[in-house]
Amino acid sequence: MFQRIYIEITNTCNLNCVFCLKNKRSPKMMTLDEFKHVMQEIKDHTQHIYLHVQGEPFMHPNLLEFMDLAHEAKLKVHLVTNGTYLNRVDYALYQHPALVQLSVSLHALQINELDRNHIVLKQLIQDSAIHHFSLFLRIWRFDDHDARSKLSQLIGIAIDQLPMKRSKIATNLFIDLDDTFTWPSFDNPFVSNQGYCHSGTKLIAILADGTVTPCCLDANGLLKLGNIHQNSFISIINDERLTIFNRSFNQNQCSEELCKHCTYRLRFNKKRGITL
Repeated sequence: MFQRIYIEITNTCNLNCVFCLKNKRSPKMMTLDEFKHVMQEIKDHTQHIYLHVQGEPFMHPNLLEFMDLAHEAKLKVHLVTNGTYLNRVDYALYQHPALVQLSVSLHALQINELDRNHIVLKQLIQDSAIHHFSLFLRIWRFDDHDARSKLSQLIGIAIDQLPMKRSKIATNLFIDLDDTFTWPSFDNPFVSNQGYCHSGTKLIAILADGTVTPCCLDANGLLKLGNIHQNSFISIINDERLTIFNRSFNQNQCSEELCKHCTYRLRFNKKRGITL
């Protein structure tokens, strides 16, 4: 049982943020039939799904129907958005029983009274205490002073005075501040053979074309385990490659070359007692 499964319903985005990996794959949006098949395959292997890897999920025209299918499968949905489509989706999305968490990036949001996305977000913040889901306001680049200033204006709290990177500031309302990270790539410098990650054990990802990868940051499917439209999910997660992948991490070792060039996993070293 995975704590969460990432399902990339689209790999397309309307922005070009400097901290995000540029998509090199063909543009793809999951169809309703494809998503329905994914639901049938994974519903017994997790309780929580995140509808992204790359791409802006709010751009998908069938998002609300995907939420319905997830609810039918008794799955809880987490959404991450850049905030530029908050006003374009049916407001019923924010009342959907499958939604348990909504994370909104503040980088692209226009903090002014004339911007409709800003108006929707302000309403979501005001109503957060009575909503059934958690609302996270997110800044991915902790050194982005402009975004931090915008967020402070929006919530009326100086976020520089918050005691930690994740702070609960009201019922169902949270602030997420995080350092810039580098997406894993063979082109990155070699890091080490040692390490640990939650990939493959606590989480797994399914890209828009059905490619299954153990890593939620493997946007190009370099660790491809199989394709959920060609192989059963159970056969994919029982494959020898994932078994070796997980066994190696349990021994604080990296079996895959991509992991040896990944710095994101270094955040887990201290808890595992790993020193490089």
